[in-house]
Amino acid sequence: MRDTAPDLILTGGPVLTMDPARPRAEALAVSGGVIRAVGDRARVTALRGPRTEVVDLAGRALLPGFVEAHGHPVMMALAVAPPAVDVRPFTVPAGAATAARIRAAVAAAPGTPVCAYGIDPLLQRDLRLPTRQSLDALSPDASLVVVANSGHAAWANTAALRASRITRDTPDPAGARFLRDADGEPTGEAHEGGAVEALLWVVAGDRLEPANLAAALDWAYAEHARAGITTAADMATEPSFVPALRAAAARPGAALRVRSYLIGTPELAADPGRRFPGHAPARELFGVSGMKLWADGTAWQGTIATSFPFLDSAATRAMEALRCSHTPMNHTPEELAGLVAAFTAQGYPMACHVHGDITFEAVLDAYARAEAADPGRLRAMRPRMEHCGAVTPAQYRRAAGLGATVSLFMDHIRWWGDVLADDLFGAEVAARWMAVRSAWDAGHRVSLHNDGICSPTDPLASVATALTRRTPASGRVHGTAERLTLDEALRAVTANPAWQLHLDGEIGMLRPGMRADLAVLARDPYTVPPELLPDEAAVTATYLGGRPTWSR
Repeated sequence: MRDTAPDLILTGGPVLTMDPARPRAEALAVSGGVIRAVGDRARVTALRGPRTEVVDLAGRALLPGFVEAHGHPVMMALAVAPPAVDVRPFTVPAGAATAARIRAAVAAAPGTPVCAYGIDPLLQRDLRLPTRQSLDALSPDASLVVVANSGHAAWANTAALRASRITRDTPDPAGARFLRDADGEPTGEAHEGGAVEALLWVVAGDRLEPANLAAALDWAYAEHARAGITTAADMATEPSFVPALRAAAARPGAALRVRSYLIGTPELAADPGRRFPGHAPARELFGVSGMKLWADGTAWQGTIATSFPFLDSAATRAMEALRCSHTPMNHTPEELAGLVAAFTAQGYPMACHVHGDITFEAVLDAYARAEAADPGRLRAMRPRMEHCGAVTPAQYRRAAGLGATVSLFMDHIRWWGDVLADDLFGAEVAARWMAVRSAWDAGHRVSLHNDGICSPTDPLASVATALTRRTPASGRVHGTAERLTLDEALRAVTANPAWQLHLDGEIGMLRPGMRADLAVLARDPYTVPPELLPDEAAVTATYLGGRPTWSR
């Protein structure tokens, strides 16, 4: 007789299901990678057979595997996987140490292209921004590129400009630009996706070799598993990387389910033969979910369109961002509308990076035009708005009315809350930056994200910040009226992002018939002070489809 007993039973701790029909249980059983039973300990353990593995949680909490709604596994693999030159402020807090690490990397590999990722003068206060001349002094012959932590700016030496064939006659990529001096010569500084990417290719070097890329992706996936993440969106996939992502999904022991949003270029929009391949079911560890546009840039570079001014401060004077208008948008409203219309017609769900309230309105207008052209089509695609720094309650209500959905980057408050208040916009704007309560109350199925390499990959830190809006470094709180409850914040890293990725009904909750994606926490998060969640309730084990992918 065939053994019908479960493969795995987890019991002995609270099971937090995110299922409104049964929020808490005592045990969970898994068969063939799918949840078979959730319920009382006695009933579930009675299903045990001679070959069933039983895991005693010993008081630890079991949750659905976290879903990173807006991640960058590919960029993590290329930019910070060992032996990358990681100079993010979370890795190297001081500017002097950052410069020393870049010098050491160049000295250790003479004649070899070098990329250093992650400088941030707003957090690394003693950092001096690189120039073409200063980078030439460090590396006169080999390409050297330094990338901002935001990913929205990069600085290159002369060798890198030469290798990437960027001259005074090089046109700016759509939605991006190469900065130029008074004579029209490129300064080595690049802003936004296409321009930054042009510099990154020349320093990628052997990291693009298939074996090296495979190892780097596996490392990035393992870092997600360490944080309890079982599914992540790759939110800006260069199409040439799709084969590598498919190969990673097919490798035995793959630790992460990935859903890509391709970089939405005018060339792809103009391709009449391109069609969305359709949403892959959760049992497939890779799939394409839509198209990504950068409607604006980042407050850290002064490249967002807001209805209010930047402060006059040393930080804003350095970035020449004392005023903000339509100019910093990466696309005109007409260009945005055209791109959204083209990709919607091709069937691709949209995701637009947007921070400024002026830009947000332009994206809403583009969505409204696409919806009016074919009523119901856009809404069914669950179009997304990413980050949403300066969005107003009225705009959240309008977005909800259009059927758009939002994903917020709460680490802007965790790491840069004081910067927003003191250096960029003032306390009033900081208090409503990432207005997650307003978004929730407007009817959105809000998700929270870490944005890949722009902040440490840690959903529990996002949850803690949504609960407290506290900047841990100073203890200051920015915007108590914009807090979520713990119930809401946990849904925002599980069930809600699963819905945004069209994977609801398959992942994001612990319910019979759904994939057994699981995260085990050291403690029940409901018994831990909110600010201590990332440490005291840290992830201790992760399962993807009932298969362990990480354990502390």
